[in-house]
Amino acid sequence: MKYYKLHIFALFCTFVITGCVATQPVQKAEPEPTEDAKAKAQEEYSIAYEYLKQGKYDEALLHFNESIKFNPKLYGAYIAIGQIYRAKREILAAESVYNFAKKVDPKDTRAFEGLAALYIDQKDYGRAISEYMKALQIDSTNANILNGLGFVYTKTKEYDKALTYYFKTLQVESDNLVAIKAIANVYIEKNEPDKAVNYLEALKAKKPEAIDVRELLAKTYMDLKYYEKAIEEYNFLILKKPDSYFYRLQLGSIYAKQKKYQAAEKEYKEAKRLAPDNPLPILYFADLQISRGKLSEAETMVREALKISADNNYAYVLLGDIYERKGAQRKAAWEKKKTPANIGEAEAAVSLLRQAINYYNQARDDNQFSSYVRTEIERCEIWIKQLDEDIWFFKGKSKK
Repeated sequence: MKYYKLHIFALFCTFVITGCVATQPVQKAEPEPTEDAKAKAQEEYSIAYEYLKQGKYDEALLHFNESIKFNPKLYGAYIAIGQIYRAKREILAAESVYNFAKKVDPKDTRAFEGLAALYIDQKDYGRAISEYMKALQIDSTNANILNGLGFVYTKTKEYDKALTYYFKTLQVESDNLVAIKAIANVYIEKNEPDKAVNYLEALKAKKPEAIDVRELLAKTYMDLKYYEKAIEEYNFLILKKPDSYFYRLQLGSIYAKQKKYQAAEKEYKEAKRLAPDNPLPILYFADLQISRGKLSEAETMVREALKISADNNYAYVLLGDIYERKGAQRKAAWEKKKTPANIGEAEAAVSLLRQAINYYNQARDDNQFSSYVRTEIERCEIWIKQLDEDIWFFKGKSKK
């Protein structure tokens, strides 16, 4: 793909850009493209954008480059190319494209924002702040920039600065949900959950019918284990959106945490009725059955969900849980009666625990589950080692 990286600059660079050496003699500034060229550029851009939405980066790059051939001033194409290189983790290429885009249109903030996001990915927060500050000089009321600064300062744990920028966003856009959510999260990170709740409750008082605010308040109550208040909010939301399976899942999760298993089961079944082609209601119900020790029923449900979504990592985590618990049961039976005649229990436990590891490994690289999965795999491996030692000892003993 080196051709794509060089091609953007070879046609239009009149100087060396960071990370890019010009491949041809210095050229004069490009003339204004004709209307026909602009139309062709836009057509190529539209094709590229469709590929980008599908995650087909190489095809998207090809057509974005074609759009730039027709119209070297098509700023959005450079930004999209930068986004692609960022997604592909080709840092120097992304950085070069964004810096070149600054020259194409110095008054457009998107190149600065792209660089800031790139530096955030690398945890280079100082440079990210620098880019956002430059962008802010161009457009001091841009909510994306203000939110970006709030985000970076949250990462550096400079919470007061973060709040300052998020509240500036709300001065520009009073309904900006990103800022509203972030403010509540900052209070929670500061270990000031009451401030988060008070802030959201004040918003609710001003806008009692605002679904977004009520959803965020419900989730905050849930995260803080204010379960009764969370239930009240989700019941309100269900009245407003009776066809939402997600609210039913959240309500079921709360009941499950409260060990109100029948109430949870009712909500999960309703969620499944509302979304029969979605695996999540089935998997939430399976998770509940695991908690209740109904492992066979749970496994049947998980396999039903996998027919809907064959690569669902949550499903594989649950299968890991099921087989780990089955293995633990056989391990307990072995430990209760360690005799040569009962060695089958130890061997069955090892087999089940190895199956659990295989299922957990399916989700090992999923950020949502990786920490949990690695912990459970480690636990299974410790048990297997103990059991293998027992099997070796008792089988050797029985031969004497």
